[in-house]
Amino acid sequence: MGAKCPKKTNRWVHLGNVLKFLKENRRRLMTHTEEDRPDMLPSDAWWTVTYAIAPAIDAINIAFAQLQNRSLLMAQQESHIIALVATISTMFDLELIDRVDAVAEEHENFVRFETMRIRTDHLIILIEDQGSMARDCFLRLDVADKATVLKQIVAYAETLVIELQGVRAERDDSNLPREQDAPPVLPGQLVGLRPAHFIRNVLDPHRERILRFWSDVDIDEVEENHRQLVAAYNNDPILRRTIDEHDNSATFDDAWDVAPHQWLHLRAFCGGLATIFPNTTSVESDFSILKWEMDPNRTDLMHLSLEGIFQAKQRVVLQ
Repeated sequence: MGAKCPKKTNRWVHLGNVLKFLKENRRRLMTHTEEDRPDMLPSDAWWTVTYAIAPAIDAINIAFAQLQNRSLLMAQQESHIIALVATISTMFDLELIDRVDAVAEEHENFVRFETMRIRTDHLIILIEDQGSMARDCFLRLDVADKATVLKQIVAYAETLVIELQGVRAERDDSNLPREQDAPPVLPGQLVGLRPAHFIRNVLDPHRERILRFWSDVDIDEVEENHRQLVAAYNNDPILRRTIDEHDNSATFDDAWDVAPHQWLHLRAFCGGLATIFPNTTSVESDFSILKWEMDPNRTDLMHLSLEGIFQAKQRVVLQ
């Protein structure tokens, strides 16, 4: 798979590599299986589903590559996840089912699963887009198997979208996902907030902690800086254009350097929000015991050896 240890990749990359291998070598695999293990021959239904979900796996791997940028902030991670959800929804042409139609019987023009549905003709075109092999596998199925396969594809797409929508980078004190989204920390995000909403939703939740290090005067300056930023954005077309040019991939420093000597208290406050919790996808790897023990000079350690090292460290801590 091109990976020596878990820190190098993730299961989605593995799955993408497996699907790519299966599709590229399908004829050889089928010939070999027919000769040596005909009882293990994959069915046409299995191949149809495999081909149909492959584009979604490719999209996920592209998004994960973007999420592994070490300078990415939590709010930026969320924007990439939202974009991935939109990509998958568009790819499968997913539609939410109205509550009025939720109890209605399934329509022949749609394939539905729980709260979402996809047009039948779009699903068939999606399968045919994967090539003549995928199309032929689907056409060889009988009516019942076709319906089952289409239902499986819809279920897979809906599960992906729902689970991705539930991804949260921030955790609460019990290490559970926080209900609130990551706070806005870049000028382009802050100018969209009214001062009242900034104080209520961004500043107040952190006020008690900030008061341990900053004075009331400093916090007042944060509020004033935000009002100044919003006013400057609304009144200065050059500044507004510069801020708007920064997309979700802009780094914290690049975004704030549009006016490096202004709004310093607000910038410092937002810098604390962006870094108070581990805010990149590589943090778990950077602080992982696995990375400490399986360093570049010890990549051939067996799982049993690693487990022994982990347990030995835990024993010392427990004693």
